[in-house]
Amino acid sequence: MLRQLAEIRENFLRRTRAELPRLRELLGRIEAGDSTGLAPLQIFAHRIRGSGATFDFAAISESAGQIDSLLEAIIGTSAASVVESHDLRSLAQCGRRLELEIGAATTQGSRVYR
Repeated sequence: MLRQLAEIRENFLRRTRAELPRLRELLGRIEAGDSTGLAPLQIFAHRIRGSGATFDFAAISESAGQIDSLLEAIIGTSAASVVESHDLRSLAQCGRRLELEIGAATTQGSRVYR
């Protein structure tokens, strides 16, 4: 049973790491002024937040949660087509943090579960 859980956790990390280019692409679109990247990024972050919590990756879940919460606030405003520069900086910072957390967990996971 523990072996299966370890495999599921490892699969989550592998799949999430493979999705990092999508995270960068969505953040890039938003930074370029394309608000159509907001909703897909929120869906992505929300999924990672929940899965990270389920598989006991607290740091990944927390980082994704910051993106999710920030986007919820941005999307909830009436002028969501224009993202404030401080929100862009916060999104970029949260995105980098999420990448780092996924990388750290992947490295740590490969040592722990092999």
